[in-house]
Amino acid sequence: MVDGVAGGTGGDGGRKKVSSGGRKGLSDGVHHGLEGDGEKSAAAEVRTGRSAGSVGVRLSTILPVTRFIACDDIVARGCHDDPDLCKPGDVFVARLAAGSDGHEAAARAIARGVSGIIAERIIPTFGTPLCIVPDTAWAQARLEQALVGDPAHRLKVIAVTGTSGKTTTAWLVAAVLSEAGHVVGVLSDIGCLDANATEPVAADLGQPGVLAKWLARLEAGGCSHAVVEVSSAMLSQRMLAGVPCDTVVVTNLARAHLDDHGSVEAYHEIKGRIVEGLTSDGCLVANVDDPRVRRLVARWSADGPGRGQAGAVIGVGLCRPAELSATAVERSLGGQTFLIRHGGHSVAVGVSTPVASFVRDALLAAAVGLRHGVPLELVARGLEATGSVTGRLDRLRRGQEAHVFVDHPTSGHALATTLASLRRLTPGKLVVIAEEEWAEDFGGGHRFACRAARWCNESLVVPSDILHPSAGRRQISAYARIDRLLSRLGRHDCVLLLGTRLPSGGGPSDPGESVPLAALVDAWLAAAHPAVWGSGRRAA
Repeated sequence: MVDGVAGGTGGDGGRKKVSSGGRKGLSDGVHHGLEGDGEKSAAAEVRTGRSAGSVGVRLSTILPVTRFIACDDIVARGCHDDPDLCKPGDVFVARLAAGSDGHEAAARAIARGVSGIIAERIIPTFGTPLCIVPDTAWAQARLEQALVGDPAHRLKVIAVTGTSGKTTTAWLVAAVLSEAGHVVGVLSDIGCLDANATEPVAADLGQPGVLAKWLARLEAGGCSHAVVEVSSAMLSQRMLAGVPCDTVVVTNLARAHLDDHGSVEAYHEIKGRIVEGLTSDGCLVANVDDPRVRRLVARWSADGPGRGQAGAVIGVGLCRPAELSATAVERSLGGQTFLIRHGGHSVAVGVSTPVASFVRDALLAAAVGLRHGVPLELVARGLEATGSVTGRLDRLRRGQEAHVFVDHPTSGHALATTLASLRRLTPGKLVVIAEEEWAEDFGGGHRFACRAARWCNESLVVPSDILHPSAGRRQISAYARIDRLLSRLGRHDCVLLLGTRLPSGGGPSDPGESVPLAALVDAWLAAAHPAVWGSGRRAA
């Protein structure tokens, strides 16, 4: 509805004028998350228990740079960037996306009775109120947060980004904070977990409405802290608009996702956007071993007063001097022990994940813990209680001598880091087996095999339907190769399985479903190494 009377009387004479004063000097607000005074009153309204979506959100109070056409303001009770999902009272957001332009779909949204359009340029609206903004992606993300009451304003948000290590770091941060008694929710690539759940729930955090609703769910569930894994895709779509971050963690910046962002420079610029969401007293936790991260820290520190003060940046490093550092005590395929050093104190941490990148991620999590007042001893206890992160380098144990891991890296950098670390720790053969569909995301089976040959003695790319009832010669041949390879493994060998993680339910519920590679190998190991009654060996 147009603000006040405009949606009810339809006449200019009864339209209520809404002041746009106090918005000069905010030309960069859409890109930097600057917020108007109206947001404070909106937040106060939410604290009374009323849902912002039930009374609507005035766009002028949350969008710092706007130009209204055919109205003085617009009240939104919902928003969509898909015109077919719009209903009366909603606002349609004309988003720009790869291969599509939401401005061309505005007429369909108008036909469904939307109360207004948010666009980046003037388009025909046939009298429907129009709001012009510099960036519709930012505007939609900000509006979605406002519609659920701006829950991030009442949470301590820890945002984690980087080319690799985001998921592991996010869950280790949650473990450290939980060990200190904080109620923590996690929104990550492998699922979302609130205070009352025991298993992560899959969610598409690349949708601004989904992210907003999950933050609201965490707040409603009593969480004090929210750990959010932030991908470059989320940053490119301005998903953190309206999400003030108490702490930002940057794991590393490498060469990745060029198909999505065009160039290394563009990718790094997009990653750098995450610091725009830091509050005035926020903290940047950075891996200073990475020169690109150091440059990001230097730019951020120089951009504003107080950012170079003590506590504004916490650096961690394995190779360079930093506030937090770590030294390996022992490391093998069975696990590792390392010392974390901070301010003249040190503490030993023992974990089951053997790769060196886990130590870096643990240091970043420790830095977040210290930022939030967690003693170093409790930090170590939280890290040891986790030991590993489900969905990242899971270990399969069925009594076999060889070490078998399951991983699902999301970038070539993450895969290379894992393989390089496993190569150093493996005295015998290092073998990698990848699901065909997964290998396609890394340039296809041939390219994957060429890259893996740098570290691995053998590599296999196998179809995902090996055990399908209609399996043919190709699938049977692939299973024979897996069988032959696994049969030759010894105690000094290591296997890395790449693809879908081992199902928590044990296997497919439908006979027609494909069996993940991890489940197939797990079943093979269980059959080849049957448990001895009374041995006390637990299944993986």
